[in-house]
Amino acid sequence: MRKDNLVGGQWCATSNESKIETPLGTFVDANSEQISQAVAAAVAASDRYASSLLTARQALLQYMVEELEKDKLEIVEAYQSESQLPEGRAMGEFGRTLAQIQQFIKLLETGEFLQASLTTNVEGTPDLRKIMHPLGPVVVFGASNFPLAFSTAGGDTVSALAAGCPVIVKAHPYHPETSRRVATAVQRAVLRTDFPPGIFSHLNGVSHTVGTALVNHPGTQAVGFTGSFKAGKALMNLAHNRPTPIPVFAEMGSVNPVVIFESKLLDKELPQALADSIALGCGQFCTNPGLIFLLGNKTDQTTFISSLSSALLDKEKAAMVHPNIEKHYLKSLKELEAKPLDLHRGVQTALGVISAQDFLKDLSLEEEVFGPYSLVVQCENLTELQTILTQIKGQLTLSIHAAAEDNPQVKTLLPYAVAKAGRVLFSGVPTGVAVNASMQHGGPYPASSDSRFTAVGDAAIMRWLRPICYQDCPEELLPPALQESNPLEITRTVNGKLITAK
Repeated sequence: MRKDNLVGGQWCATSNESKIETPLGTFVDANSEQISQAVAAAVAASDRYASSLLTARQALLQYMVEELEKDKLEIVEAYQSESQLPEGRAMGEFGRTLAQIQQFIKLLETGEFLQASLTTNVEGTPDLRKIMHPLGPVVVFGASNFPLAFSTAGGDTVSALAAGCPVIVKAHPYHPETSRRVATAVQRAVLRTDFPPGIFSHLNGVSHTVGTALVNHPGTQAVGFTGSFKAGKALMNLAHNRPTPIPVFAEMGSVNPVVIFESKLLDKELPQALADSIALGCGQFCTNPGLIFLLGNKTDQTTFISSLSSALLDKEKAAMVHPNIEKHYLKSLKELEAKPLDLHRGVQTALGVISAQDFLKDLSLEEEVFGPYSLVVQCENLTELQTILTQIKGQLTLSIHAAAEDNPQVKTLLPYAVAKAGRVLFSGVPTGVAVNASMQHGGPYPASSDSRFTAVGDAAIMRWLRPICYQDCPEELLPPALQESNPLEITRTVNGKLITAK
């Protein structure tokens, strides 16, 4: 029997009727005992890992990079087999996965994310020292559309480990072997450290039972999720209804509106750029531009739509990550045929066109169609667009294409954009998410469960931390980051002044 579930550092055989058959093997769901053991191991390791030195966590992440590199060919092979995506996409995502890990290695150098703050020797006030502390065991749900960058060793897992939180990964059933191979590399990295092996577990779960049990377990302290609104909302409800509610940091997709002013309607390069963005990754990126608003005279709008349609519908058919995703995409297009819009279809890509008035009559048209599709909404004026923006849901991104002479109108529109999106782009397409300190990948609900946080970039680590203040605490009992001598040599705020030790 295959040993498919990594429980507290040990690969275990599983007896369970719930399983998934794939060309690469049979993957059996973790049973209730293994789920309990994995969370218990994480809980047991939690205090020790939370108090670990940042340099030790850096070493763990570096070992992860090294071990993943060793298995690169095997991981990419499984990735291609399970996703049917080309080698270039697999290699690109593998590289991004390593880059994300290296980004958090760098973040751990300064310790600024700890936000250590000391107020000492101030007459009339107690000695106060505050720091960000790890939440505890985190359950990470692998994403369907990113077998590497948002899955087993993806941004949620790595940011949680960097924060000092043990992680239990629930593998996505669309790419179980890819996930297993990555988990094997991560396990080897953990074994190279002095950390308890319980800081990382990896469980299969084609059945919702596994995810439900993990979220409901009293030892679980937070959840990371990237996927559909339906699944993310279900996890949020589970977490909220626990005896002790916990946060769910869910990134649940978006249609990423694009606003095009009249001055840009005759831009010969823009239709092609948008078509490429819509079709990038076969439309399976969470930042796919799925809603395009046009401002300006009808003749120029018609010309733009014609150019965009030609560029998009000429795209050749590409592989989708999983047959189920393609099935849902085709079903969504079929349902759109009954809507009051003009639907233009290519071999695989599709473009809808509708007036703003008709769009406002059926706001279900703003729902994400997960695939290479976008809906063009023809607006008569800025007021009509503003009305729409007040009624659509929260988004990850909103893009604006305008000329310098449009800035007065753009300034009027900007508050509406800021109210609806976590990232506002100017003269760009939303696909492509940089991993750095300034990136915001999250937005008002339902784009994400909490718009104050990001799933990508340095600040992703803040999801897994909470503030703790020590008042008049003896020096020898303080965590190193708050001790007077600053043994970690990290950046701190001392009596209101930012002090850089290194």
